[in-house]
Amino acid sequence: MDQKAIDAALNAEWELALKLNRQIVKLDPQNIDALNRLAKAHLELGKTNLAKKYYSEVTKIDPYNPIALKNLKIIKSSKHCKGATFTACAKTRLSPSLFLQEPGKTKMVSLLKVAEPQKLSQAFCGMQVEMAIKNRKITVVDANGSYLGVLPDDISHHILRLFKGGNKYELFVKAVRVNSLSVIIKETFRSKKFKNQPSFLEYAEGSSPSNIITSFEGNGDGDSEEPEEEQEV
Repeated sequence: MDQKAIDAALNAEWELALKLNRQIVKLDPQNIDALNRLAKAHLELGKTNLAKKYYSEVTKIDPYNPIALKNLKIIKSSKHCKGATFTACAKTRLSPSLFLQEPGKTKMVSLLKVAEPQKLSQAFCGMQVEMAIKNRKITVVDANGSYLGVLPDDISHHILRLFKGGNKYELFVKAVRVNSLSVIIKETFRSKKFKNQPSFLEYAEGSSPSNIITSFEGNGDGDSEEPEEEQEV
């Protein structure tokens, strides 16, 4: 049952997620993971008050639960967090392949100087973002060009050199927290100039479907999403 509930969140099937997690909570009222997933599903369906209710229940059981605390802060900081804010990703089926890291071709990076929580609350796990090059730095923006954060200097300089040499990259949100956001940088094309040179000599901890869930909600979250404190699905 737990895996089915996780899969439902991963596939953005929020009505199914509600049904499955309600069943789990009915059998085990103090199941924190299920309560967090239930809250997340309500959040994605625009039912902010119910999401707040279940996240609050989690904090009664576990006062320091990072997933519940993070999302309660996001709900509080974004008074306009209605359906439009949280369901942007509901129409997007997150493919696990987005988070599978390939040696030399992908890297998870935590952004610096991130945007305010209200802006971050509109980002979601799996959302594609863009690179904006400015003053030898790479800024990360959403599809509308709104600022989200900046890549660390060492990563910016490295990617800029490869990018100017012909390499191409795509970026996706890996995890969202109240005051932080991490992205996956994926090499999508390697120029002949760098034929034998991988974009990244090492890469962050391997991702697996369970990691995706964690990022989901902070899961990411997952949503269960984020058994950690990220947004994650």
